[in-house]
Amino acid sequence: MVRQANENSDKGVGKPWPDRETRWDEIIHAAASIFYKKGFEATSLQDIASAVGLLKGSIYYYINTKEDLLYELVIRAQTIWKETLVEGDELAAESAPTRLREFILRFMRLKEREREWGIVAEREFMRLSPDYLDKVIAGRKDFSTFVEGIVKQGMADGDFDASLDLTLSTSMVFELMKSSHLYRRPRANIGLTELADSYSVFAIHGLGAADWQPPTPG
Repeated sequence: MVRQANENSDKGVGKPWPDRETRWDEIIHAAASIFYKKGFEATSLQDIASAVGLLKGSIYYYINTKEDLLYELVIRAQTIWKETLVEGDELAAESAPTRLREFILRFMRLKEREREWGIVAEREFMRLSPDYLDKVIAGRKDFSTFVEGIVKQGMADGDFDASLDLTLSTSMVFELMKSSHLYRRPRANIGLTELADSYSVFAIHGLGAADWQPPTPG
């Protein structure tokens, strides 16, 4: 449970007091950056407090445990990623391979833009205790349900192999994209759309649409 901050808690550290919401955002962003670099287990609350100019004791006015920070970070990441589930009417009427390719492209573009948040949320969420973890897993179902719907459409339309296991096929799409940050780095030679199309070809061909090719650039 996140606590209400005491506005007098860290006066004297030599900085003007920001409003509570601003300070809370600073703490969350600092936690994301440090979790990304050091990992959740290796990060101390002192690391995070120091990054935002707080005394260690003052951070307890915002949280009870380090896990509270991880949970908040994961939930915020889920909220950000939900924009990948939005399709316009024109795209929603397209074939399953086209819709799946566009979803993969949206997902990977966002992962590029929100690299630290996405990697930390995916890498560390299983460290949450059961009560927090249940809420996170419930949120993750929105993503699997969306992709399952595309795969089911492809199976019904004859684009995808209907004998494939639906749940496993959906998981395969996400497992494939989880590794994208290992291949796509700043100043990498391969463009993001090109990489997304390579992943799309692998996923869509694996689902049974062996003749599908991504659209020609331009």
